[in-house]
Amino acid sequence: MKKVVILGGGGGGAILANLLPREEFQVTVVDKSPLHFFQPGNLWIAFKGVKKEKFLRPLRELLKPHVDFVQDEVVEVDLQNRSVKTKNGKQLGYDYVVFATGAELDYDALPGHRKLLETYGDFYSSPENAEKLYKTLLGMNSGRFVIAVADPIYKCPPGPHKGTFLSWELFSKRGLSNKVKVVLAVPVPHAYPSKTIADIIEPELNARGIELHTFFTANEIDLDNKKIISLEGEELSFDVATVIPPHRGPSYMVTPESVKDGNGYIKIDKYTSKVEGFDDAFAIGDCTNAPTSKSGVTAHLQAEVVAARLQGIDARYSGRTNCPLITDGKGLFVISDYDHPPIPVRFSKFKRLMEDLFVATYWSAIRYPEFWSPVFKAYFEATDEMIRKGEGW
Repeated sequence: MKKVVILGGGGGGAILANLLPREEFQVTVVDKSPLHFFQPGNLWIAFKGVKKEKFLRPLRELLKPHVDFVQDEVVEVDLQNRSVKTKNGKQLGYDYVVFATGAELDYDALPGHRKLLETYGDFYSSPENAEKLYKTLLGMNSGRFVIAVADPIYKCPPGPHKGTFLSWELFSKRGLSNKVKVVLAVPVPHAYPSKTIADIIEPELNARGIELHTFFTANEIDLDNKKIISLEGEELSFDVATVIPPHRGPSYMVTPESVKDGNGYIKIDKYTSKVEGFDDAFAIGDCTNAPTSKSGVTAHLQAEVVAARLQGIDARYSGRTNCPLITDGKGLFVISDYDHPPIPVRFSKFKRLMEDLFVATYWSAIRYPEFWSPVFKAYFEATDEMIRKGEGW
């Protein structure tokens, strides 16, 4: 029986744990929280007022009965001695270890950012802060609501854009679309990192009167004077603002330190998810340096690859993305892989419905990946052909 310790019970970690056959593996998941949170739910909480409980489930209930769950915080991983230490003094040995602890958000990297978060809330950090942002926006009747980004590398690349469109919808439904100006500020040359996708998004922003600032990397927040100063030297005034913070890899100690890059991300082979220099260690999801989107789809597909490889199958991850971007009534999916940039796509009401269906099936997909994986595989195979042809839908 092979011992597998999975660090983190998010989407990737939980799916991997549930995919490994009980006859072959003794699986332990370590997570400091007893709850699993569906992170995109922050958008629904912050801009639609949906109760946070809809997006929370006990992690133990999502894991299959044969999977052991240790509620504790990882403090050290010694890859050379196959050991995981926790805050409460546990020491876990393993045959294989999988890092799946996600990216950490650094609200202290920018002067004034922590104070901004505590004042208005946001839609990236936690359901509680998303609730705070919703209450803040309900109290806003005029002025400028600014969404800015502090670093080009952040999880869910369409996240700021979703927040922009959904906040505009919130103000519009309140009859305030002419009184509240929604502003999006991004560090890249276009509305979206990919020019192909930016060309599709920008007309939608313009149609709603949303103000766009490019080459704006948030670098300092002056809450007293209500302005955000960019790395490029520009200033943006606001009445309410939220800034997507810099991200980093796991802060707990990993030996050897060389397996982390300069931002703390775990260095992996982008195809196999193996930690560089180790055959018995893998990393999936947002905690890695894989050159692809930090997203739930990435973590899910990497989890499937690792599950297959642990069973002796030479599976590889293609870098496939499928990031949903939604407006107030339409949606699209940003589709790419390691060898192909995002393809031209179009907004449609059907794709917006697909995003809602994904949310509805999320808990089942975590608990029963063996059922849902063939469904997702059929979709990915069908759309992979579009990537190769460079044609969207």
